[in-house]
Amino acid sequence: MDLLMMTTHPLARVLAVALLALSVAAGLPLGARAQSSHEYEIKAAFLYNFVKFVEWPNEALPETSDTITVCVLGDDPAGEALESINGKTVKARRLAVRRLQPIKGIESCHVLFMSSSQESRVPQVMQNLHGSSVLTVGEMDRFIPSGGIINFVIERNKVRFEISPSGAERARLKLSSQLLSLARVVRQ
Repeated sequence: MDLLMMTTHPLARVLAVALLALSVAAGLPLGARAQSSHEYEIKAAFLYNFVKFVEWPNEALPETSDTITVCVLGDDPAGEALESINGKTVKARRLAVRRLQPIKGIESCHVLFMSSSQESRVPQVMQNLHGSSVLTVGEMDRFIPSGGIINFVIERNKVRFEISPSGAERARLKLSSQLLSLARVVRQ
């Protein structure tokens, strides 16, 4: 039976649709020719959906705030893909995508995506964010052991993600069980 038809509560229906979209995006294969463009379209969709399933403490994201800031640090291979989420609404707040070159101002981000070009700077960034409620998302092998919360990985030619619940806890972020069920959970 169709999951959406079984779900009568409006919030449950929205959650079911979002999970379905996230699951579909997770399973899309990456073609060799358009891999980079397609890969970053999927990653942008994930970033958009991550925001739906993360709860920030009130001091980091007050109820009166109308914007969730998604920052990009380093080379921006996502380019147009991230522009597709700029201005979209999540949890009654508008997403604002900002590109940062120096790491100055990263504490004002709610989500920080670090491209692989920033691998050598991860320890410094994590040190600067210590005690801040910023959802850090990367795409490099040692991102989670270096303190990151979510890391994109390519498995069997598909974009997947891994999550560190302890990293989220240190940042005082609450991750929904639905998000955790879609990820490879990394225990540290």
